[in-house]
Amino acid sequence: MKILAKNKIDFQQCIDLRYPPEISIVLRYRDVFQFEESVEKDIEYKHWLQKTSIREGSRIFPLLNYRGVEVFILDETSLMHSKTLKSIDGCITIAKCKLKGYEKAVFESGGNTGAALTQYGNRAGIETFMFIPEENLFLLNSEIFKPQKAHLFSVENPRMVKEAAHLLTKLKGWKHIPEREWRYEASMFRGLFILEQMFEKGEFNWLTQTISAAFGPIGIYRVLKHFKQEWKDLPRFLGIQQEANPPMFRAWKDRGERTEWSFQEELLTKVMYDAQPQTYGTYEELKDILVRTRGDLTTINHQEFKEFLKIDFNGKNILELLRDHGVEITLKDGKVIEKTGLIALAGTFKEIGKGTIGKGEKVLCCLTSGVSDANGKARPEFRISKLEDILREGGFPSLG
Repeated sequence: MKILAKNKIDFQQCIDLRYPPEISIVLRYRDVFQFEESVEKDIEYKHWLQKTSIREGSRIFPLLNYRGVEVFILDETSLMHSKTLKSIDGCITIAKCKLKGYEKAVFESGGNTGAALTQYGNRAGIETFMFIPEENLFLLNSEIFKPQKAHLFSVENPRMVKEAAHLLTKLKGWKHIPEREWRYEASMFRGLFILEQMFEKGEFNWLTQTISAAFGPIGIYRVLKHFKQEWKDLPRFLGIQQEANPPMFRAWKDRGERTEWSFQEELLTKVMYDAQPQTYGTYEELKDILVRTRGDLTTINHQEFKEFLKIDFNGKNILELLRDHGVEITLKDGKVIEKTGLIALAGTFKEIGKGTIGKGEKVLCCLTSGVSDANGKARPEFRISKLEDILREGGFPSLG
């Protein structure tokens, strides 16, 4: 995969203006890339992107000026088909599956990625097998799993989710998705949207996002670095992790000597349950971004998040401010259902308060989730308490 555009003019000529970014940044920017070596395969893959796309919309809007810092929101929740940025991953991953002729696909997820892959996969006729921590079932919409080809399996121990998915893959010979490079590719589309906005409306001093393995910033900065001749400086990157599970933060602060972490308290955002995201091999590239942009990582704990939601911004709290811009964060019993996106905002305001992000600067905060269609009624067709359950008679071997 390579970026065909070499500069601003090339980039603008590659944009497919038939598709506003609010509808699909995948279809808007797909011609900026050459995905496959052969022209024929590249055309075929772009055909499948067209077929698999549902809605992968993004927008940027100014939120407020806080302590002299202009805060902008990259809304990657309200205009996405799955209500999270993972709609992009769903579109791209399923297009890859169609290109390669995969009929069945296995994946593990904390909720967001798996929901998107299920929705996009079943629409494209691919049978999907999703593994999720049992405690995360409340994050799902049961309607997604009504199709006969949409399988949902819960795993009692979150640390066994990856193993269970890979064991089924090995037993049945099916494809485990998504591949690592596909995740980067999805994030590069996000980078192109940010790029277009920067060309039109000016540069940002900071880019902030909640991270786990950090596929997001890696893909975004691959794009921004490609066009580095257009900027005086790249936006500095601030990554935010939950204090209960901050392996990348620990690795960064310990200068790479410690890359494993075992959380001892309840997770603030349960979709980011992976305590060993370094197994994806992303840390070194994340570190390069942090060094190159003079960026940093920070954490947010339960109390900090709770207090953030109470901050008075000229008579309104953060949920009310977002609502004024058409982003209705979903609540259940007065609590935010999916906190990942808001954690990025909490971390951003924390660092503004500390002076890390200074007066006169512009920051773009990625709101990757928050609007939810979860109904809490999803029920798995198979429950795994130990890996041996997969092998027992009447279990997974009966599938397919």
